[in-house]
Amino acid sequence: MILEQRYGAAQTALRATEALQRRATAGQAASPDTFRREMFRTGWQLISEGRATGSLVNLVNAMLWAMEGCDTPHELQSAVTESIARFRHQLNQRVIDTATQGLSVLTLTHHVLIYGYSTTVQYTLQHALRNGHRMAVTCLHHVDTFEHQELLNRISAIGLTVDSIDVAQLPQHLHHYDAVMVGADTLDMYGLANRQGTHDLAMLAADAGVAFFTFCTSEKFLADVFYTGQCTNEFITATSQPLPTEHPLVNDRTPLNNITGIITERGPLTTPAVEAWLAAERLHPWLVGAGTILPHP
Repeated sequence: MILEQRYGAAQTALRATEALQRRATAGQAASPDTFRREMFRTGWQLISEGRATGSLVNLVNAMLWAMEGCDTPHELQSAVTESIARFRHQLNQRVIDTATQGLSVLTLTHHVLIYGYSTTVQYTLQHALRNGHRMAVTCLHHVDTFEHQELLNRISAIGLTVDSIDVAQLPQHLHHYDAVMVGADTLDMYGLANRQGTHDLAMLAADAGVAFFTFCTSEKFLADVFYTGQCTNEFITATSQPLPTEHPLVNDRTPLNNITGIITERGPLTTPAVEAWLAAERLHPWLVGAGTILPHP
């Protein structure tokens, strides 16, 4: 399984599925309603940590809808287990499909710059090589030296030529690259939430006339109606913090119009196509209601 490498947003999402599965099987709730509330509380607390928000919202959303109409403990636990298994399968399959779609934008590239670890970007590079397209890869060194070296090792292990450039040197050398490739934590109407430095890199790429691509599987798409304000709920602990769509110390936001292409399992998407996709998403009422368990309309 591709995602068993467990890094970045994929790691966060997979660990969340494990936490939800443990909670679903940890004893028997007093009633079906109590079970639903406890699963929602666990899911909301995972979302509130602020990493991979899009993936986690979509995971919890699928789980909440799956529990609708379930009346017995067995039905509820089965609904959670099945929704988690489906999410994990889709997560893995979408990485493969996105890598396949990515070939269409990499055909004319010979030297690419990548920033941060992304399972999808790594698999896309590997898939391109398997299909006879060899590229030179440069990894942007920003802050974490250990993580950067690990990334260099992984790209080298694929069989591609890889080197490194420090962020301070980038403005003078960026025009030498054919494209910039980054992953994604979350994508919504307001842009791409990804590791800090992504926004500045996108601006530099635009100034240098270099294509800037994000490889973003659709479970990271976050519907605009999702609430991102203060958690106020009797089922959330008193120490809950305001819920961001990106962690201020980890992520920044890049507007959609500063991204050349958003590569998904359905192929490269334009900003209007992404906006239409996001507008069609149907979130469970509890997720729309500021972390509050709301009655159905």
